[in-house]
Amino acid sequence: MNTLDFVVMNLRGALHAIWLVWPWLLGMSLLERLIPARQTDWRTWFFNALYIPVYLTVATIVLYPIAQLITPMLPVNLLGFSFKGLESLGSVLLVVLYLVMFDFFYYWFHRAQHALPFMWRYHRFHHSDTSLSVVSATRHHWSEELIRYFFMTAPLIILVGHPEVVLPWLGVFIGVDGIFIHSNIKLRLGFLGSIIVGPQYHRIHHSLESKHIDTNFAVIFAFWDRLFGTQYKATSDEFPATGVAEVKQSNGWRLLLPWPAKFA
Repeated sequence: MNTLDFVVMNLRGALHAIWLVWPWLLGMSLLERLIPARQTDWRTWFFNALYIPVYLTVATIVLYPIAQLITPMLPVNLLGFSFKGLESLGSVLLVVLYLVMFDFFYYWFHRAQHALPFMWRYHRFHHSDTSLSVVSATRHHWSEELIRYFFMTAPLIILVGHPEVVLPWLGVFIGVDGIFIHSNIKLRLGFLGSIIVGPQYHRIHHSLESKHIDTNFAVIFAFWDRLFGTQYKATSDEFPATGVAEVKQSNGWRLLLPWPAKFA
C-alpha cells in the first residue's frame, strides 16, 4: 500500500467514525441552540468541526505503526475478562467494570497531562477552546492518541484484552460520552451528577477561573475526583467561560506543531 492509499484508508475510517455518531452529534447540537450554557463563538465552532476529520485521520496515521509494532508483544488479558454472552447480568456488570477501569486510567492520564509540562504543552490545545461545544470532543493535538496508547490503551490490553473486538459499540459509547460532556448546554444532572460526568461538571474542568483549575478530571464517573480529592461541585448557575489565559490565539496553527509553541 502506497502512502496516498494509506492516507485515504484512514480518512475513510475517520468519516465512518463520524457517521456512527452523527445522530447524537446532531441531537446535541440542537440542544445547544435550545438551552445554551453560554453564547457560541461560531468561528471557533466551525474551526473545531472542520478539525474533526483531520484529527481522526492524522492521529490514526501517527499511532498505527507504533501500535502495530508494540501491541503483538504485549501480554493480554491477565485478569481473564470475557465479554462474550452479554445476555447475562454478570456480563453487563463486566462491561460496567471495564468502563470503570477505562475511566480510572483516563483520570490519571488526564492528571498527568496537566501536571507534566511536556504533556501539558500538547494538551493545552484542547483547553484553549474558548467556545466549548459538541465539536470540542476531538479538539486534541494529533499526537495525543500516541501518548494515550502508552498510558491507557496498552495497560488496558494487558489487563483485560481487546474488548472492542467483541464489543465494537464500546468505542461509539466513549465517543458519544465525549460529545455529551463537552456540549454547550445548560443541563444539571441532580443526584446523578455525583455518579456520572455531565456537561456542567466537565465545563468546570475547562474553566478560566482560578478556583476551578485542576479539578474534575474524570470523564465518565465523577467518583474518581471525589476519591482523589480533585472534585469541584458547581452551584446551579456555574457555567464559566473556558480557555487558557496564556493562549491568545486559541485556533492558531502554532498550537498544532509537532513541538507546539509555548506561547501562542
